[in-house]
Amino acid sequence: MPLKKGKKKSGGKRKKSGKKKLTKAEREKEKLEKATELLVSNEDSFDSFVDRMDRWLTSNTHKAIELFRKCDVDGDGVLTYDEFKAGMIDLEAPCSSVELHALAKNIDKDQDGTIDYLEFSKGLRYTEHTYERPLLVTTRVESQPCSVCKVSLWQPSVVHRPTYIKLHLRLTTFDNLRSYPGHFTVKVNSHISIYGIIEIIKEEMHLSSTNIKVFRGKVRDVCNLLEADDTLDSLGYLGGTKNEPEDLTLYYDYTTDFHSCPVLLTDHYFIK
Repeated sequence: MPLKKGKKKSGGKRKKSGKKKLTKAEREKEKLEKATELLVSNEDSFDSFVDRMDRWLTSNTHKAIELFRKCDVDGDGVLTYDEFKAGMIDLEAPCSSVELHALAKNIDKDQDGTIDYLEFSKGLRYTEHTYERPLLVTTRVESQPCSVCKVSLWQPSVVHRPTYIKLHLRLTTFDNLRSYPGHFTVKVNSHISIYGIIEIIKEEMHLSSTNIKVFRGKVRDVCNLLEADDTLDSLGYLGGTKNEPEDLTLYYDYTTDFHSCPVLLTDHYFIK
């Protein structure tokens, strides 16, 4: 007896999607995190915002701490993100909701969702920077050696919330000349070493000399000579913000690797 053709069943039970449906609050939080990441990824915009908030916090420290103490029910000196944001809104802080969230994450040192508001007196330049950016600097961190050739590899060090110095470099021999190609200005990080500054001088002046010395003052003596391993911050130059760097003038001089040609001995100071 032939089988009756029945209606084909539709695909049966639909498989449940493995992705959990987000609540409205979770969607808003995800949207806020993405907007914060976008803000941080724009280095110039983010650094400008941090500079602005650093000045605002240092000038409104006492007012902010007094307000946050009222919000701090436990009296332990910390606030949740929501408490911090509400307080900043009451203080009419000059930032948007996205910037405010980025600020909260920036100040939250251990990323546990709480903020130590008693640290505000230090401003932002001394807080741990949540979003690490590798900087191409001369101070490098040695990594694990290659498993095959056993040669150690090197990688740029990561600096948390770097500070900046507007460095004026002057060639001591012609310091009395106001305008001279050997005098130039560069913006550097305060953690740069004197060796790194020497490398900048070589690149700027197209020098092949290996005998370059950097001095703290115009007089080229042992007292003013800076060691290659020294860093600007270790010498007391702590730097400022990216938009308002600390001004610093250092002097340098060098000798050529040849001594017998009077023409070259004269011209090496004037050819860039």
